[in-house]
Amino acid sequence: MLEGFIDYANKDAWKDYIESYVVPLWRFSLILKEFSENLKKEFNNVPLRDIPDKDLPLILGGVAPGDDVYKRNSLAKFYSRFFGLRASDLRSWIVGGDHVRVSAVVEETAFTRFVGEVFRWVDRALQSQGLVGYAVPDIDYEGLKRDPGRVFGLVKEFYQSVLAISANYNYYTFFLWSIKQIPYRFMKAAYPRIDQVLDFLREEFGLTIFRLNIPLNESSNLYKDYTIWCWPEYNIPPEGVGSVTPENSRERSFGGSICILNKIIWKYLARNTDLEKIMREYFTLFPYLREEYVNKVKGRLVGRPYNVIYFRGILAAETADKLNNTNLTIMNAIDEISPYLFTGLAEIAIVNNGYSSIHGNYRFIMLSYIQV
Repeated sequence: MLEGFIDYANKDAWKDYIESYVVPLWRFSLILKEFSENLKKEFNNVPLRDIPDKDLPLILGGVAPGDDVYKRNSLAKFYSRFFGLRASDLRSWIVGGDHVRVSAVVEETAFTRFVGEVFRWVDRALQSQGLVGYAVPDIDYEGLKRDPGRVFGLVKEFYQSVLAISANYNYYTFFLWSIKQIPYRFMKAAYPRIDQVLDFLREEFGLTIFRLNIPLNESSNLYKDYTIWCWPEYNIPPEGVGSVTPENSRERSFGGSICILNKIIWKYLARNTDLEKIMREYFTLFPYLREEYVNKVKGRLVGRPYNVIYFRGILAAETADKLNNTNLTIMNAIDEISPYLFTGLAEIAIVNNGYSSIHGNYRFIMLSYIQV
């Protein structure tokens, strides 16, 4: 229960969340992204002999013969690891110096790829809300090139901001994560004041109703309880049939963008990734966020993780052939999967609101589960 930890029904608290976590991450990722792109424009495929002496330390500073051509903590190693700036044939240059035709190259790294993906979703999140204004920061490219400490400071601030906004460590991010696909009944139990903020979440952050047709009287409390709410990126297509594809969705929302951002962060801050190899050279902390999260919550879950739920009317079953002989209802099944939806360990992945087979006409819901 987050009731005692965050004031989710307070508009000003959400403004503070955006100002304190979302905007700083957007700013750091934008500056690093632009800095990386400027490095590529200036140095990629340029012969070392044509690069000004003042810029050569970015490529050659701390280079020495040996198995690892870079000295520990050298400037050139830092730029190579994080921004992909290096000499095309460094060993040949060490041997032959200026007599060898060697150029600078700037290649994508796990870090620059991560920065780009983070920026994409945090930028979309900010564009999808109207609570907080923000301005594009000045990017002092030349000044940053002359001050390695500032560049490393930006990397550090970016990394700290990534950790701080993740669902592992941020209650407000977890709140958005926990309602990305959730029945009203379970949402109300977890967040007793949800009715006070439901209109706000719809109007400001994009919360909407999931397109699942449950055959209940729309004016009944039962229908209200089992209406599934979601961010539009986590909805099925308007036709009522198809896959949930958040990252490819044409619909946009603040809440959905933050949830996708969290998944991106989990994808990169994971065991045996290229990003881990880079970050561990410079930082002592590199948590496996998805693994850490799953291990923390999975032992506390009740319910049953159905892979597929078939239903005809309100009767449901795990296989279509059992629909003629079942005591399970679609409401029972939704109750069972709700804890998994709430924690984000499961997502509704595919829905078919009308299907025919040898077992008759029915509907089905297919779920996907987070694997570690």
